[in-house]
Amino acid sequence: MKRLMTAALVLAALVLPTAARAADTTTRKPPVGIAATRTGLGYWVAAADGGVFSFGDARFYGSMGGKALNAPVVAIAATATGLGYWLTAADGGVFAFGDAASKGSMGGKPLNAPVVGIAGTPSRQGYWLVASDGGVFAFGDAQFYGSMGGKALNAPVKGIAATPTGRGYWMVAADGGVFAFGDAQFYGSMGGKALNSPVAGLSATPTGKGYWLVAGDGGIFAYGDARFYGSMGGQRLVKPVIGLTVIRNDGYLMIGADGGVFAFGAAGYFGRVVYSGADGSELPADAVVTAALLKEALGIPSSAAVTDGLASLNAAMRRGNINSPARIAAFLSTLKAESGVQYNRLEVGCTASTKSYYPYCGRGYVQLTLKGNYAAAGKYFQRDFVTNREEVRSVAYSADIARWFWTVTHDLNTPADRLDMGKVTRAVNGTAASAATLKARCADFKSVLTYYRNHGGYAVDLNAVVCS
Repeated sequence: MKRLMTAALVLAALVLPTAARAADTTTRKPPVGIAATRTGLGYWVAAADGGVFSFGDARFYGSMGGKALNAPVVAIAATATGLGYWLTAADGGVFAFGDAASKGSMGGKPLNAPVVGIAGTPSRQGYWLVASDGGVFAFGDAQFYGSMGGKALNAPVKGIAATPTGRGYWMVAADGGVFAFGDAQFYGSMGGKALNSPVAGLSATPTGKGYWLVAGDGGIFAYGDARFYGSMGGQRLVKPVIGLTVIRNDGYLMIGADGGVFAFGAAGYFGRVVYSGADGSELPADAVVTAALLKEALGIPSSAAVTDGLASLNAAMRRGNINSPARIAAFLSTLKAESGVQYNRLEVGCTASTKSYYPYCGRGYVQLTLKGNYAAAGKYFQRDFVTNREEVRSVAYSADIARWFWTVTHDLNTPADRLDMGKVTRAVNGTAASAATLKARCADFKSVLTYYRNHGGYAVDLNAVVCS
């Protein structure tokens, strides 16, 4: 393993962009990945909305920009010829352009965890998808050689790279652990070693006898016959590095979450996308709460009551500006405790003989309870919830009632912004909320924040979270 700093190479990476500034373009969505052409004289950058931007000798073959997506795009992979590319979305949808063949996807199928990467076969007639739990899905002439799905991981998987033969692949986890399958050989990893920043991806050498890992701080780790050409480790970055692509065997490019491109070795700089959104503190408008997120972050299994309500839940969250990792974490940890994030939940054990407020039992995402609250919500939505109590836990109203409670009757986005989960919990459960309740709610809050850190580079000091 080699992690060194070559001042001249880093200086080149910092100076080159000035000369090529005219090639820069802007994007309204954050970049998610970079892929190089076969010549090494160009590259493509993909954005979360499926937009593709071409630089140098990279030709534009199409994109999903401006088209409806069920989930954000998370990765791009170029074909072996450099005359096409695939995009994959977090739900496993695959979009093929140029000479990249479309051979199927996981779109619309249940996933245990979101897809995070894609790698193509040399023939261009197949590809593998990898999910954050290490699950691998093979399509076309891509063969399945094994996965980490269902096995204990110390950190989520961040990417996949294929061997030159197409008969094997590596995957890398955020802690730097590398897993080799098929004819892919293991040459070392950062697993179990101290990292300044989580690993964001890996790329293989053209010989298949080595690979590079890149971390969020721009650090490079080279193994096997992969040579070190420089890194951004120790340099100040505006946003974390999110991806890496290799130029033949004599250079590489890395891309930051703000679209910044850094070139090392023989890699040339040909322009960048400029993304100035608050990535990491405010999520893209099309970011969604998924069943995979709920399972990984909160341990909530998928069921019809969970998945059937997600569309209305996401829409309500957008209306309530519940749109940052901290706000979403506070909201979801609250809904987990109240209803298990099930839109049609009815309070268990609420009968005339057990509850004085019957029949105004807890209903819906937020477990609306008491006649007065049914009346107040009804007044806001201009519905008679006092009479039509079951509407409160319908897919039409359950999510919006939770949003109303969160933003209209209470201002819970503000304490969430301050990472004060204790205040959120007391607002929901009363000032006498037990220590156990405060602790459990805060643990879930931190789990969702950790999910966003691992999947999007969101930087947060969990020690700053207020639990009591």
